[in-house]
Amino acid sequence: MTGPTREGPHPVEQLEHGVLDDTVPLAGLLRLALVIGGHAASQPLKQWALNELEGYAGKPASSVPDYRRPRAPIQADSHSLTWQRQSETISALHLPDITRGTINEEVTIPYGVGQLQNLIERTPPGQAVHLSLPGAAELRTLMSAMEKYRSRAIIIDDLYWAVSPSVLHDILDQVRTRLTQFVAELRSTMPAGSGTPTPEQVHRAVQNISITTGDNSPVTLTAPLAHADHGATASTSTGVQQRWWQRRRR
Repeated sequence: MTGPTREGPHPVEQLEHGVLDDTVPLAGLLRLALVIGGHAASQPLKQWALNELEGYAGKPASSVPDYRRPRAPIQADSHSLTWQRQSETISALHLPDITRGTINEEVTIPYGVGQLQNLIERTPPGQAVHLSLPGAAELRTLMSAMEKYRSRAIIIDDLYWAVSPSVLHDILDQVRTRLTQFVAELRSTMPAGSGTPTPEQVHRAVQNISITTGDNSPVTLTAPLAHADHGATASTSTGVQQRWWQRRRR
């Protein structure tokens, strides 16, 4: 006869050990948080963990946590008959008037933690990750037709935010810090030696995690991904912010 099998460590214990070890992948820790949230029927915890795993693309910008709203310079690639310019920093005021109040140096980073890590690793040292402005194809056509560019035969080739990989790394660090805060809050409500929290203890700990959105409201649901191209920069579209013409119609 075989003896009783020994149960492995509870997800809370695994999470506690993992958040203190920077070599443990963040995606695995979020999956543990997802399991803990499922056992405790904690919808806010499940939603946040799933968002961070899958990303916020396709969700309203107001649902994205503040730590995913960094500032980054707007840059343009352009050419004329005699020269070509890459990664030229421009002001939001250089964009067509129709973008006023809708596009500025604040960029929403919607990608899941796995993709963020991939973007960081695939971006060469000293280079930035290029995140396309919403409606970039239409905007560069409009800019190229503006008198100050058309009169000098300047063609706008691309428009994007230039985001430093260190900014993306900071987002990952913010997520890990909140997971650590969750474990600390949870342990403070659990009796010494206890390995399994009650649903009430999980709910209480979740309420103390500092996760707010742009309008200081709770975080909401899930979404998909994007990709990084090979080469000197990783280029992709954020997929969260509405295009300028959609915002204009409100």
